[in-house]
Amino acid sequence: MARLSDLTDRSAVDAAVAEFRLLGRQAFLEKYGFAESKSYFAQVDDQLIDSKPLVAAIWAYQHPGRAPLSAADFSGGEAGAGAALRRLGLNLVTQAQLDPPRLGESYRDRTAIYDKYGGNKQAGIIRLPGDAFVSVFSDAEGPYADDPPAFAEPFGYRGEGLIGPHRVSAGGNALLEGARLSSTPVRFWYRPKREPFTFLTWVVVLGRTWVAGVGGDGEERPELDWQLEAVPGPTPTEWPPQVLESLNDAADNVENDPYVPEARPDATYADLVDRVEGRGPQRKPTGVIRTDYARSAAARRAVLLRSQGGCESPSCTGMPAERNRRGEPILDVDHIKDLALGGEDHPRNMAALCPNCHACKTRGANATKWRRDLLRVVSIADASALQASKDRDRRSAFRDSHDQSGAAMGQVLRGGGPDEVDASTA
Repeated sequence: MARLSDLTDRSAVDAAVAEFRLLGRQAFLEKYGFAESKSYFAQVDDQLIDSKPLVAAIWAYQHPGRAPLSAADFSGGEAGAGAALRRLGLNLVTQAQLDPPRLGESYRDRTAIYDKYGGNKQAGIIRLPGDAFVSVFSDAEGPYADDPPAFAEPFGYRGEGLIGPHRVSAGGNALLEGARLSSTPVRFWYRPKREPFTFLTWVVVLGRTWVAGVGGDGEERPELDWQLEAVPGPTPTEWPPQVLESLNDAADNVENDPYVPEARPDATYADLVDRVEGRGPQRKPTGVIRTDYARSAAARRAVLLRSQGGCESPSCTGMPAERNRRGEPILDVDHIKDLALGGEDHPRNMAALCPNCHACKTRGANATKWRRDLLRVVSIADASALQASKDRDRRSAFRDSHDQSGAAMGQVLRGGGPDEVDASTA
């Protein structure tokens, strides 16, 4: 790699800039063998000059006796070409700084966004070069289990990382964690099926929780589920009071252990209910519902586990034949008695419903009867699922005890003493 610290001559800078103006951009790039810059540019008066080619030209003027620089000889970006140009007194800018993304902007794909702003055209969570804000990208046909974006309530955005357990400190997850801790807004880009990517809305990161997922290698793993909420703009004074309250509330309820029951594939219904009840009261002394996504994730997982993939409504006329994008039955988890009306954030007040039954329970002419019937059915299902979990735990404990006793007896029959038996079964 070339030592860019060897660039010190301001007259070489002036010569390179003059040559750029004389030749024009394309001829300048062709002469020095570089492609167009996507991210960083030197701004000289009102003109933008591609950063890496400009460094190569300055090198050629200051060190005519040395070999010319190629793109492989030095790095670009802030730490490479950008740092060298700044040392030489030039102003470094990016497209995102000069012309930030505007709400509603659309591009056919991530490559088109890269061509406009530079950066990374594959990662789902990035900071565009020079941008003050993080951008997240959600693709309805992508590999991540994101919720569809919503404008009236929080929605889930699955963390970054296709293989292995997610980590808060890694890659894009670290960027979102920084936005959460600082309450800094995030640009949310969305691509519906077979449509362009659009800068759809600003969001804030309310919180995060852990959920059970399956990686790109087919292995079960804990995944981060970031809770986002749409806001009118990047300025906090524009945000609704309830969003500000949720930000403060959720900050006190963040879960850092990735192997909690809601993220474990082997968690039982009883494990999940215990988790819900162990997260503390669901309401503040004022009656306001506490924002606790760990409790919500555990409750939702419990309801889906209890339903065994079927609609829990006694009036259901048939589940949708099609599966969701994760290959699971299409089910909504809904509070039977609304939280705003005093309902519990607990599996005994929640039901797994197919879209048709969900609509009938929410907007049907007989919604009151639907709710009454669902509370009755779910009460029975809840008790049955808890009992089944306890029975399985007892059988498992019996098998473990039986296996240990058998191992101990085998050791005795082979001539081992009591001390040896204890050591082998401890």
